[in-house]
Amino acid sequence: MSQNKLEYVMQTDEQKAAQQKRSIAIALGLAGFCLLAFMVTLIRIHENMNATIS
Repeated sequence: MSQNKLEYVMQTDEQKAAQQKRSIAIALGLAGFCLLAFMVTLIRIHENMNATIS
């Protein structure tokens, strides 16, 4: 059996800032997609309700 050593890499401040910006961009994109899906769902429900009334 061989001994496996773990190596750790420390991020620079610039890398940490870039990672945080990417994380925020992904979170905003996900929130925007969820909002879009919710709005489309509400519109379709409203259209179906109007179609059954008429």
